[in-house]
Amino acid sequence: MALIAIENLVFAYGPKMPVILDGLSLSIEAGERVAILGGNGSGKTTLAHWIAGWLPRAAMNATSGAVLANGKAWPAWTALERAEAVQFVGQIPMQQLSGFAFTVYDELVFGPGNLGLEPDEIRKRADWALDICNLRHLVDRDPFTLSGGEQQRLSIAAALVMHPKALVLDEPTGNFDPESRDNLLDQINRLPSDLTIILCDMALKPALAIAKRFVLLDGGRIVADGGAQEILSHPRTSAIFGMPAVMEAALLLQQAGHWPAGEDLPLTFGRAQEQFGRITHVAG
Repeated sequence: MALIAIENLVFAYGPKMPVILDGLSLSIEAGERVAILGGNGSGKTTLAHWIAGWLPRAAMNATSGAVLANGKAWPAWTALERAEAVQFVGQIPMQQLSGFAFTVYDELVFGPGNLGLEPDEIRKRADWALDICNLRHLVDRDPFTLSGGEQQRLSIAAALVMHPKALVLDEPTGNFDPESRDNLLDQINRLPSDLTIILCDMALKPALAIAKRFVLLDGGRIVADGGAQEILSHPRTSAIFGMPAVMEAALLLQQAGHWPAGEDLPLTFGRAQEQFGRITHVAG
């Protein structure tokens, strides 16, 4: 049974509003690291809310279809069950903070405390999250005095202490400088391997750094689902995101007949150096 199963989901934010998700079906297995990519208006943030159980709510229901978590639709889950199944972290970390904590440590124990856990278990979880998200040196700081990158790490840590089966990240590095972005991506890659990670983003670099499977959204529909090479070679990818410089250079060589048939295009500079060196040696 899939951890998350989306079945022919059609959704709009109101009866006279445009359709955001248009007959979308997607299955995500436990332990997968999936990037859901799309440009503005593609439906990726709305899809992230459905995956995380934030939708449906109030009058915001699917026109048709459903999202199942472990075979059960979200309305059948209690708030407590949802909190322990999937956690959501958005692109503005300050909006993720509880507002009830005076220190980083207080923020981390707030969620587990609401689960009614024993104090020893709460402390154990908080200590684990401090280490895995590199926050121990900030343990006594006010969360609202942290940098954006530090606040985002705290948001992720506060999600992890709930011990969810899946973590949904919606453009988590969207407002970061390159150094802060790369540091956060490194921290995400250090998360437990059995944690399902679903990254929704409009940038290729975070996706390529984290994911093994890539889903391309366009107009509320899935237009591609596969590995990095498959997604990067899809015509809509270059139209929406552009293309990594090293891959663009290799593509030009391919079009000129100087790239071996069957050779994958490089995704990173390191891989490009290796492939260019080998191809040049063979050609020489």
